[in-house]
Amino acid sequence: MSSRQIEMKFPYSKNSQAHLTSDVHIDRFFPEEDANFIALNESYNKHLFRPNTYLHKWWARRAGTTFRYVLKQLVPNIKLRDYYEPGGLEGVTVLDPMIGGGTIIHEAIRLGANVIGYDIDPIPILQAKASLKNIPILEKEEIFENFISNLREKVSKYFITECPSCKNSSAIQFTLYGLRKSYNLKEALIVDSFLIREENNSSLTSLNDFYPDKNVDYGRKSFEILDKQIIKEQGVFWKYKDLLKEKLYKRYVPLIIVGKCNEHGTFYKKIDSSDIEIIDRAKAEIQKLNMVNSSRFVIPYGPKSQDLLKKGIKYFTDLFTPRQLVYLNEAKILLDTLPDAHKLWMSLLISTSLEFNSLLCGYKGAEKRRPGAIRHVFSHHAYSIPYTALENNPVYSEKSSGSLLRLFESRIKIAGKWALSPIERYFENGKWKKKIIFGEFDCGYECESIADFSGRQKCLILDQNDSAELPIPDQSVDFIVTDPPYYDNVQYSDLSHFFRCWLGWFLPNKANWTYKTKNSAVAESKETEIKFGETLNKIWKECNRVLRRPHGRLIFTYHHWKADAWIQLSLSLLNARFKLNNSFIVHSENPISVHINNLKALKHDSILVLSPDDGKFNKKWRKPDSISSSNSSEFCEGCAELLGWMLDNIPKSDEISNIWRNLLKVK
Repeated sequence: MSSRQIEMKFPYSKNSQAHLTSDVHIDRFFPEEDANFIALNESYNKHLFRPNTYLHKWWARRAGTTFRYVLKQLVPNIKLRDYYEPGGLEGVTVLDPMIGGGTIIHEAIRLGANVIGYDIDPIPILQAKASLKNIPILEKEEIFENFISNLREKVSKYFITECPSCKNSSAIQFTLYGLRKSYNLKEALIVDSFLIREENNSSLTSLNDFYPDKNVDYGRKSFEILDKQIIKEQGVFWKYKDLLKEKLYKRYVPLIIVGKCNEHGTFYKKIDSSDIEIIDRAKAEIQKLNMVNSSRFVIPYGPKSQDLLKKGIKYFTDLFTPRQLVYLNEAKILLDTLPDAHKLWMSLLISTSLEFNSLLCGYKGAEKRRPGAIRHVFSHHAYSIPYTALENNPVYSEKSSGSLLRLFESRIKIAGKWALSPIERYFENGKWKKKIIFGEFDCGYECESIADFSGRQKCLILDQNDSAELPIPDQSVDFIVTDPPYYDNVQYSDLSHFFRCWLGWFLPNKANWTYKTKNSAVAESKETEIKFGETLNKIWKECNRVLRRPHGRLIFTYHHWKADAWIQLSLSLLNARFKLNNSFIVHSENPISVHINNLKALKHDSILVLSPDDGKFNKKWRKPDSISSSNSSEFCEGCAELLGWMLDNIPKSDEISNIWRNLLKVK
């Protein structure tokens, strides 16, 4: 059956909301063991479990399987609470006031709920709108094929080279660059490693094969090529200084091209004069445009972006090579010609491609198991300038790492098929197996107001909004399920500027691109930690106002090592008049993720189930004598227990601070 022939039909009751009572199942029970087991598996490859939520880059997405388990405990019909049963929340209204990656919105829609999603940042809203809109896959394929064909016509001429064997014109897959540094009025090129590729037969391709004397001539200069690790071991690495007065792309020198010949296959070659001539043509083309040094692309000061500013990088355009800027300019011209129904998802696809097509991309393709792999921009949840930079070819004709073709296949085509036939994993006889959840669809119908929800299901309201003021009536929401910012862990708003400046260029009228990023609930520094609590308090107060009684619940996941984070969270919930009904612990982080590997990072979340304090509470919390910091799960459990005790006993502000600091003495 083609995607054009699929019609969404809902076999479930439309009156589930009528059965909601003050007896909410999750107050008493959550399948921690099952949820933890599957979340641990998902954490290694989240994009494979929930491909339709990964259209665009976002940070710190929690496991979709966890929130499916959470939402299933809100299902009034006991027969539909099983994880692998379809639906169960038809007619129920679920709000996520801070949607971030959109995981909860997607999970609730699949279960038939009517959903309201807000975020102060426009990117989460645009991503959710694009990924939840049911546009036939064949229609998207037709749009993309025409788009990429026209884009290649304009851009491919800048990504060609000669095959070293037959001299035929061949496509470049990617180009490797070395970083210029100065030392004693001389310059050298520093690379992360001389190794370019190790084959399965253990044969090696190295920079030494192309530059045996470890010298390269570029322009009017000659550079010695140095291995970063070797000069670190020699104790002289720190002496090599950045060329802060030059554009970032001018600090790099091209060294190796990896291309593919129709006759001879993949090849590696040393940069030659004809390759340099093509790069120079791209430079000349960019000088004609008004992109460079435009105020639109100024890098604002922030806790993460300051790392770029300290390196003398003032504009986001500085983070791209001339060839990559040509790609962006031509893409913008084509985007302006697309119908509105397709302009949004296509713009998001171009934007997310920048994570694999920038001078901040490194190279990890030397390993046997990672041929040509790219270390994407935010692999460390920060900005870092590589020594070996990889300039990708975004319009490469094969599905290579980071190419538009590869991204369309995974972020649009595979995701779209999955949305019409969602799959869950289960473990049986020592193996993970897949199960299609028949009757569920990961798409919905966008509405203007909550009044449109009446008698319907899978309705959506998605808006860019500061949830300190929710534009919905009192007691209009059954459940609020969310994943709030984690105090100071990752400054999403600041990192998002990397994409936001381009999306604002592509889609100027689709969002408020000049919103105040500092209004987000993040402590950018020690001085602004109180802002985290104050912002959350405003949001929780609004959540209290809009929750229906008596069944309304606020449920969110949380973890943090720092006492300050728990202090601010406690104060925000106390002032918003919430009580903790129960808490559960579940695995949350991939333990080998680059940004936490070998660090003492929490790998579990506390699932916190709260209700307004004007209801009936059965659970009484005990103040823990101590909270273990030696075990991630036990630590989260102890923190949740202390939070519950505080919300019951309402100590004074200074007492809250002292208690948390005494019990959370984490080194």
